[in-house]
Amino acid sequence: MNKERRDGNRSIAPKNWNGVSLKVRFSLFFLIFVLAVFSVVIFSSIQQYNDAAAITAERLGYPIVKRAAVFIGGDAFERLCKTLDPLDPFYEEIRLKLLALKEETQCLYLYTMARYEDGTHRFIIDGGTPGDKGFSPLGAEEDVSDYTSAYLLTYETKKPQAGDMNLQSSWGWVISTYMPIFNSAGDMVGLVGCDFEAESVYRAIFSRILQQIAFATVFAIVGFMLYLALLNAVTRQNGELLDLNEKIKLASESKSKFLAQMSHEIRTPMNAIIGMSELAEREYGRPEGPKYIEEIKSAGKNLLSIINDILDFSKIESGSLELNPAPYELGSLLNDALNIIRVYMEDKPVELIAEIAPDIPARMTGDETRVRQVLLNILSNAAKYTREGFVKLAASHERVGPDKVKLTFSIADSGVGIKAEDRDKLFGDFVRIDQKRNMGIEGTGLGLAITRSLCLAMDGDISVTSEYGKGSVFTAALTQTCTDFTPLGEISGKTYARTKNAAARFTAPTARLLIVDDNDTNLRVAEGLLAPYKSRIDTCFSGAEAVRLARENSYDIIFMDHMMPEMDGMEATAAIRARDGDYFKALPIVALTANAVLGMRETFLQNGFSDFLAKPIEIAKLNEMMEKWIPRGKWEKAEPAAERAARQTVILEIEGIDVSRGLAMTGGTVERYLDVLETYCRDAAKRLEILSDAPDGIGLALFTTQVHALKSASGSIGANEISRLAAELEEAGKNGSVDFIRERLAAFRENLSGLIGRIRFSLPAYAHSDENGADSGVSNPTFQETLQRLRGALLAENVGEADALLEELEAMSVNSKTKETFSAVAGLVLTSEFETAAGMIGDLINVTIARHVSANFHNGSPFAGNA
Repeated sequence: MNKERRDGNRSIAPKNWNGVSLKVRFSLFFLIFVLAVFSVVIFSSIQQYNDAAAITAERLGYPIVKRAAVFIGGDAFERLCKTLDPLDPFYEEIRLKLLALKEETQCLYLYTMARYEDGTHRFIIDGGTPGDKGFSPLGAEEDVSDYTSAYLLTYETKKPQAGDMNLQSSWGWVISTYMPIFNSAGDMVGLVGCDFEAESVYRAIFSRILQQIAFATVFAIVGFMLYLALLNAVTRQNGELLDLNEKIKLASESKSKFLAQMSHEIRTPMNAIIGMSELAEREYGRPEGPKYIEEIKSAGKNLLSIINDILDFSKIESGSLELNPAPYELGSLLNDALNIIRVYMEDKPVELIAEIAPDIPARMTGDETRVRQVLLNILSNAAKYTREGFVKLAASHERVGPDKVKLTFSIADSGVGIKAEDRDKLFGDFVRIDQKRNMGIEGTGLGLAITRSLCLAMDGDISVTSEYGKGSVFTAALTQTCTDFTPLGEISGKTYARTKNAAARFTAPTARLLIVDDNDTNLRVAEGLLAPYKSRIDTCFSGAEAVRLARENSYDIIFMDHMMPEMDGMEATAAIRARDGDYFKALPIVALTANAVLGMRETFLQNGFSDFLAKPIEIAKLNEMMEKWIPRGKWEKAEPAAERAARQTVILEIEGIDVSRGLAMTGGTVERYLDVLETYCRDAAKRLEILSDAPDGIGLALFTTQVHALKSASGSIGANEISRLAAELEEAGKNGSVDFIRERLAAFRENLSGLIGRIRFSLPAYAHSDENGADSGVSNPTFQETLQRLRGALLAENVGEADALLEELEAMSVNSKTKETFSAVAGLVLTSEFETAAGMIGDLINVTIARHVSANFHNGSPFAGNA
């Protein structure tokens, strides 16, 4: 901006708004202000006019026409309308009554009218004296163009109506009211109308409007004087504001110091990432490679955490932190936070304990993301500084208004504790207390400062009590909106203990089980987990099919998915329970759900389920279900764990998948896990096609079902990040947040597609098998070049070139799987699905490149051992 200064008194011509001067801006504001004042006056005047007419008609007009309508017989009136006989006794009788009522009420005009089939309106009985000016003879046709809309509206609605004030040459300002006349059959045969004087009302309104205009004028003059005073004051003070620019520069310098202070924290993980990458590159194919890659991942996560803290701190410092309130399930939020921390602590001898007050409301409205951030910041702090013992989360609430509750989260731990002299510094910026003792623990020192700012933004705060060397208790309070005080239910002392290497205690070869899930991967996972029991297992994809199978077979347990299209798990369970017979009433039905929020157990039990099991399924929990529901008479001795472990000779590494967790989640056998991975690839690829575009309102339910299935299936194979991203999209689908889905869907598809490609490369059946012949693409550069040209032709929708290239490729030596791919691509070209076809060719290119790399750099497969 340009600033002009002169010696002596400074003349300042500040400019902004693209060069518009301050004086022009103030003048524009004042003009808008004046226009607003007079607009209010005009609107108020019109409103007074309308209201006065309606009120006056209600008080004066309606009583008159109601009284008149009472003594007018509808049938006799209808007869008079047809005969128009002035000698009809009814005519003179009613005329005199109307005349008397007119004199009594001092109205201007009282009359009846009827509409004829030709559209004309005729006076039937006039409450006046023959010979008087304005008296209408019986049956006189009238021009109704000057009548108010209320007159005609009475005929259309068959209900009483009142008109506005109208100026008439003979009477001045009048208001008219109308009342329908009905015969004994309930048909409207005419109306009775009344015109009465409104001159005094009009003059009163006009006088009031003049007063308002005068007041507005005085107000505008006073405002103009204030405007001049303010303009002069602001012009003077603007010079001082310009001088404050120097202070703003100083603030900017402090931000630079902040970045300089963070540079060391950022450089440390960056150096680790770069260094470990180089080591991994040098050790490619050696046993040390996976270790270095794991170090890279760890450093990358640390860097991401630092950057997120910096962004949050920057928003808080600049005052741009915004809360985005929306309804959410508190139980789901608590469960998510506990599960994340449980995974973080699974290698430590630390118990994670949850004590949730049973009367805490299940549903809240607030910024779920920020509430979760508060919880995770404190829980992760407790987990980082606790080497053994426990971390305990206690949650309670207090009602502080008709629709407000104060949530209190108390996180206690048996960690290192905090010195008394350090507690006051704990919530400061970039504070790392007791650094010598905690040197190996990562962090920026911003976490608790951000947490306190978030609590304050949600009308709360955070405090701490601690004993050095024995542990700490952090108490965070924040306010949320609550309109539904339905409690979560009784949840007492829930302990999240580690369950590694859980194994089946028995087999049940005579037992028969049914698994119901609309996701093929989930079915394979559940089959794999139940395989050690050697039971007979049936599977199906729908609730309706489950009802049929339960009717035709005798099962010991049915594992029923909760969310399925068409007939869901609850509906299917209700249909099974509704059948006659003790078998259907007592049959154990266990709910499988990825929405295992606190308090859901009671909901499932109330809807006919015998028990419930959270997805991804944990072996220990599954074992509990089998021990609880399989009759003891069907138990047989299980295979010793040592013999099972002796068969696990294959080690698999896939980027983006916790393979050890996936193995455990799918039954613990590599053969089963590989089978599940293949199924996952096929199923996920199909769902990717369905998720090609963000859904509209109609397709939102289908979209939510698809990402729900991907969430649980990805969690089951150990693809934790994909599972988390799918969970975010599922929550957005439930809340109708289409904008959020549009923003995140492309990245989710890219991540999922990449994961599918990496799995296929790592699986023997995709990466190293020459099933039904070898692909020339592994050794022939022409094959890969032709694939690239084909993909380009498909993206350009060049059908002729694509067909020619397909013929050229099919003539090469390729295996049966590749031929199937070419056939599928040819079919997609015929239906003009060029993008999907290009995607398939892109996948094939990635596979052939991976094979080529593997052939050149590996003597074996990415599997060690017996692969």
